[in-house]
Amino acid sequence: MALVYEWGFFVKEDRKPEFLTWLREHEEELARHAPEHLEYLGTYTPVWAPEERCDFYQLWRWRSHIPSFSLREVARTESSAFTELARQFLSFVDDDRSSQESFRLHRSAVVT
Repeated sequence: MALVYEWGFFVKEDRKPEFLTWLREHEEELARHAPEHLEYLGTYTPVWAPEERCDFYQLWRWRSHIPSFSLREVARTESSAFTELARQFLSFVDDDRSSQESFRLHRSAVVT
């Protein structure tokens, strides 16, 4: 069963334009170098939501069962092309607002 992991996060206010430029230049690399058990689906900005929302949402599909996934943990503990991209990506994330981040795990409504 495939699961979709959604991470809502905030970008440092003064770095948003730089983040968007970086993302345009590196999003294909994030997908290409993602760990084999994950598929990078993209980073999105909300258009509408009834509740308070994060600046951006990153979506990943788990191709196989793994106990957990944390971009921050990967950036701290591993060494690869993906790790370097993760470190660069995380340099834009506003850690002062990490308590306001959101995490959701979705599964198909029809596939068991």
